[in-house]
Amino acid sequence: MRLLLGAVLSSALLLFAGAAAAAETDCADPAGGPSFANTRWSGTSEWEGVAPNPMTLFLRQDCVVEYVSRGVTYTNGTWIQRGNLIEWQSNDHFAVYVGQAGLGQIGGVMYNRRGQQGVWRFKRAD
Repeated sequence: MRLLLGAVLSSALLLFAGAAAAAETDCADPAGGPSFANTRWSGTSEWEGVAPNPMTLFLRQDCVVEYVSRGVTYTNGTWIQRGNLIEWQSNDHFAVYVGQAGLGQIGGVMYNRRGQQGVWRFKRAD
């Protein structure tokens, strides 16, 4: 019985470890193009009627997006890549950023829970 229990626990641990490893790379699915995992970007986000906000992004391998806005670093967002499409969100989906990547740039539109919208543009910084 102990041997069976040990085998089941070992299998469960291996399955969990495999799922965790897959989850780490699920954010970057480049579909034959370059992966944006572990890349740094600098640019601006601009909500309608508000001056552009200089920002930096780091798209971590573990699907967390680190971003600096107004001098403060945040790690409360995630990102995903499907081909040349990029989506990232911040603060439990308070704001969602959707766009495309190409020629060392990423950018698109953004929306937040308040109903605001805007644009974001970044260039590769590494």
